[in-house]
Amino acid sequence: MKEFGLSLEWAIVMFSYEYHLTLEDIRYETDSAQKIFKKHWLSKFTESINNFLQSQVQESKIPEKELRIFTDFTELKNQVEKLLSNLESPKIPKLVLLNLSLFVIYHPLGVEEDEQYAKLKLSDKFRSRIVQTLESYAKILQVEKYLVTIFKSSYKKFMSELQEQQFPLNLIFGGLIGAVVVAVAAAVAMPLVIAVLAPLLAPGLSGAAAISAVLAALGGGAIAAGGFGMAGGVAVIVGGGAILGVGAGTGVGALFTQSPELVIPEAAKFLVAFNDIILAQKNVPCTQIKAEAKELIQKLRNSIRSYEDRLSELNINSQANQKETDNIKKVLSYLNKAIEIAERLLSEFLIRHNFCK
Repeated sequence: MKEFGLSLEWAIVMFSYEYHLTLEDIRYETDSAQKIFKKHWLSKFTESINNFLQSQVQESKIPEKELRIFTDFTELKNQVEKLLSNLESPKIPKLVLLNLSLFVIYHPLGVEEDEQYAKLKLSDKFRSRIVQTLESYAKILQVEKYLVTIFKSSYKKFMSELQEQQFPLNLIFGGLIGAVVVAVAAAVAMPLVIAVLAPLLAPGLSGAAAISAVLAALGGGAIAAGGFGMAGGVAVIVGGGAILGVGAGTGVGALFTQSPELVIPEAAKFLVAFNDIILAQKNVPCTQIKAEAKELIQKLRNSIRSYEDRLSELNINSQANQKETDNIKKVLSYLNKAIEIAERLLSEFLIRHNFCK
């Protein structure tokens, strides 16, 4: 899990870049009515993320007043420079860039206006400049700018492999990147979001504030938070790490069981990180990369075993919920496909490196 965990400080950086990415689209918007709704969404997103961050105050060593999005871009750049000067792993800024590259702006926030937000589209001018903007963020993060294009391309490819053409490719690339997570959570699993994810993602919040904070965090890339030995005692799990080592009936695993389609984008993000961050490490011994990759595959196997155990329990119980049984079978199909792809990627890596001899 640690390979996909951001400290709360880095999570704030990630959310802040998402804020500024949205702000740039708003600046290019020429339709006054659309601009008003976009500003309103950004205000709600900022409020919800700040509520999420504030809910972590008990577990964090960060002062409460600093648990907020950096709305001033200069302050954000200064914070990035500070964090980079004491960087624990070069994977961290790449994980931030990965989530930014796949971030879907104007996703549902669990508010009355979600139906209106769903109609918002990126301005044409911003759409043509978004890669350039992300590349400018990559430069500040001291990450190779070509990764923006690689991340987007790899995600599209892995989504296609995982879902086996169940969705049109234009929907995959344009809408399922992150929106499926919050859309399904909002439309299908709202009670589960409150009962399972609110205590995990936004402890101390309740009601509408909890719903909005959880959905904003999900859409912004934060799939789980808690004590993972990270700085401040809080880790925000990104880059598809949520599919690793989860139990079938607890936390995020329960959400996957409720809505199996949520596994698809998370597994795709995991494969992008696995292939384009883990296996693509530079100046790291091949044997170390091999060991890291095998450990991640083993964690994914552990997740699969948990779902298989739950499926066995359901098969024994004649009163079992058939819907849960069917959903777990779907989850297993996606996770097994992800294992198959990850093992293939590792095999190709080892061949290229003469099996690390």
